[in-house]
Amino acid sequence: MKTTYKKAADGTITITTTFKPEGDLMDQETALQIGLQEAGRIAMQEAIKDLDTDGRPIVVANDRYTSRGTEKKRTKRSSGQ
Repeated sequence: MKTTYKKAADGTITITTTFKPEGDLMDQETALQIGLQEAGRIAMQEAIKDLDTDGRPIVVANDRYTSRGTEKKRTKRSSGQ
């Protein structure tokens, strides 16, 4: 399954998922779920970009909040992975 997207100049996003129905019904359902989850991930990733800050501090009621911008954060999972 292949999922692609294209963002137009007016801000609309077109997401295309290619699905080939093969195998038994459970295999098809699983493949379709994976494709739809990927489409949702792409849509949310693009939507969140507009909400994220560019790294400048935000001051609210004399409290200063900062962001790393698009820098990746390093976190440890509790499962150890």
